[in-house]
Amino acid sequence: MKPFERISIKNLTKSFKDADGGKNVIFENVTVELKSGSILRLSGASGSGKTTFMNVLSALIEPDSGSIFFGNTDITRLKESEKDRFRAENIGYIFQTFNLLSPFSVIENIYAPLAFAGKLPENYKDKALDSLDKVGMKEFAAKKPYHLSVGQKQRVAAARVLFADPPLVFADEPTASLDRNSSELVKNTLLELNKKGTTLVLSSHDPIFDDVKPDIDFNLETGALS
Repeated sequence: MKPFERISIKNLTKSFKDADGGKNVIFENVTVELKSGSILRLSGASGSGKTTFMNVLSALIEPDSGSIFFGNTDITRLKESEKDRFRAENIGYIFQTFNLLSPFSVIENIYAPLAFAGKLPENYKDKALDSLDKVGMKEFAAKKPYHLSVGQKQRVAAARVLFADPPLVFADEPTASLDRNSSELVKNTLLELNKKGTTLVLSSHDPIFDDVKPDIDFNLETGALS
């Protein structure tokens, strides 16, 4: 898919009410611009708000204030149905939870998001098999997700993103609980996408990503951008 020239985040703020009814500010007045193909690394301890930031940036939850422009589109102003379609067409996810559809086979999970959006490419089954082959999962194409190990499920999630080739990918602890080989495959998938122009938002405590140099680092604990 064609990448955005830039993603512009302006004065973004998000808070939640705590148990005492007070205000717990997760991040405040964040302004940053991501050029197409850049890497934004989210750092900070567990619970500092990295997943919340991703969820706000992908319009899964509303910010308190601020704007998020993907090109010329401010996704904070879209209707819910428009947000759903926007995510399906433009955003890929590799999270700890996999989000695989149990009734579907592995290969059906690869192309299901684009099928739901009405955006299936020509020869989509061949392309889906090719994506599975790149992560060593082609032989499992007909299996159901509940037959797979944790590492295999994460490889399928990586293949799904490869197939969609989205302008933006969120990777939230994408190698958690994976063995070294599976972690390397997931990492290489992300770097392959980024090399082709996909913007990557990454949060990981895995040392395997230590040699990946971000264009911008956002520390959710301190609020520092570097």
